[in-house]
Amino acid sequence: MSTLLVGFDSAWTAANQGALVGMVRRVNGELYPLGLPFIANFEAAEQAILTWQAELAVERTIILIDQPTIVRNATGQRPVEHIVASLVSRRYGGMQPANTGRLGMFDDGAPIWTFLDRFGGPTDIHSCSRHTEIFETYPVLTIIARGWILSDERRPSGRLPKYNPVRRLTFCPDDWVYLCGKLSEVFKDRGAAAIAEWINSIRFLKIPRKPDQDRLDACLCLLVAMDIAEGKGCMVIGEQKSGYIVTLASEMMQGELTQRCIQTERDPTKWIRSLLL
Repeated sequence: MSTLLVGFDSAWTAANQGALVGMVRRVNGELYPLGLPFIANFEAAEQAILTWQAELAVERTIILIDQPTIVRNATGQRPVEHIVASLVSRRYGGMQPANTGRLGMFDDGAPIWTFLDRFGGPTDIHSCSRHTEIFETYPVLTIIARGWILSDERRPSGRLPKYNPVRRLTFCPDDWVYLCGKLSEVFKDRGAAAIAEWINSIRFLKIPRKPDQDRLDACLCLLVAMDIAEGKGCMVIGEQKSGYIVTLASEMMQGELTQRCIQTERDPTKWIRSLLL
């Protein structure tokens, strides 16, 4: 069965641009990249996916999107963010709260809902039986799960790479080079030479731009889709009703998240589980 794999670093609002990258996994397991990552808003992403589905006649589509896909709370954090945020902040990272009070992002008229509805809505993690599956992911968790953490004398757990070029006060060029190198190696090892070469082409930019980071994050999203399609370990954090995040499996992460569930009086077996497709 051939499967279309998509990584979408979402635009979040109608006025913004995100980035998209696609790949097909053939019946024999061979991966075939569908060009290089490109800048895309919601409409462009939708049209690209529909075109790929029609032209390639794939039996299944797996979309990993870097934006919450289930948001029921009017204020504050979702429960999944309450669990994950501690793991991220421990490594000097941050996590934006998702709630319907964030106009343009998660209110009734936000473009994310139209995009999701076009493909059947967020995946039901208890069945995963549709032609097109859409999962929320978070690139930072992919970085942590793969161990792409930098040492820090103040934090035994290390720190996340500071690779957002918009944040000029914290952006670290060496971290950008480091993360691009790690990501390029993975795509090269998976047989996606063109994507690996593109990542290397932006690796040593003196001043990366936000669209460069967006395309890099789309590749991080795609990694999760690739692992899901190949039956490798991926896990679901959260639950269907209030929202969940899918990421690569990691014993270290699972241990920390389990402790966080216990601290917040949640049953870890209900909030952290393996993804079965």
